[in-house]
Amino acid sequence: MNDTEKLLPCPFCGGEAFMKVNPQTLNCYVNCPKCEVAMKRNFKGNKKVEETLMALMAEAWNQRV
Repeated sequence: MNDTEKLLPCPFCGGEAFMKVNPQTLNCYVNCPKCEVAMKRNFKGNKKVEETLMALMAEAWNQRV
């Protein structure tokens, strides 16, 4: 599944929205090229992101030989 499959159409024009994520900075950007509306968020310090990272790290640790 790619990122566009998870996004609803643009609420203003109904266009297809696109997402860009920078995993190093936890910055996310969604935009609609049709009407040029955009939304930016930074998820640094977000509890859900922290929990997901902890689960991924535990999984990686537990798979070591």
